[in-house]
Amino acid sequence: MTNPVVGHLILKDWRLQRRQIILSIAGGAAALGLVQIKSEIPVVLGAIWFFLALILLGCLLPSTSVINERKKQNLAFLMSLPVSPMQYTWAKVVSTFGMYLVPWLALVAAALSLIATIGIPRGFIPVLLVLAGLTLVGFSVIAGVAIVGESEGWYQAAVIVCNSSYGIVWYLIIRDPQINHDIGGPVAMWRPMLLTLLAAELAGVVLVLGLTFFLQSRKRNFV
Repeated sequence: MTNPVVGHLILKDWRLQRRQIILSIAGGAAALGLVQIKSEIPVVLGAIWFFLALILLGCLLPSTSVINERKKQNLAFLMSLPVSPMQYTWAKVVSTFGMYLVPWLALVAAALSLIATIGIPRGFIPVLLVLAGLTLVGFSVIAGVAIVGESEGWYQAAVIVCNSSYGIVWYLIIRDPQINHDIGGPVAMWRPMLLTLLAAELAGVVLVLGLTFFLQSRKRNFV
């Protein structure tokens, strides 16, 4: 991808969405600050708000970066530029996924650092990574559907399905007696169920990326 237009399209998205990225990092950081109080209610609220920051960003970025671009009829102009449909797809995938990965990685790294420094049980680390990985998968599905689906209806359906799945996975995790016991332990215990979920999440992200490019390559009309 040596077309300079691709780079300009990526930078354009970053400039337009930088406020959302900054706000999501600030919201996640505030949630982690709340966790440091170490009282039950602040810890629970901080954990919930931390994951909400990741989930909300995963829902909003595809909407503002992909769906609104088509609704405001900017896509017709972009496709009039010297860029092929697949180059446009490449730019959109790189920018959208990159804009999510930066705050995602920053907040997950901050959460892990917090666990290591303020005495939160390290047994929570595997569950943290599984739940954070789930938000990454959810974002990938929503972004892929937004890019391929070309309609707000498909995007909204993906948001509903993904947001509904988070509670189901959380329930499956905490109902396991061993995992539930390990969360409060001093050592991170990598149970087979957690390793399977992490592997499935990684495979899911790769699969969504592959399907996005494949389905885009099969289209005859991009506008």
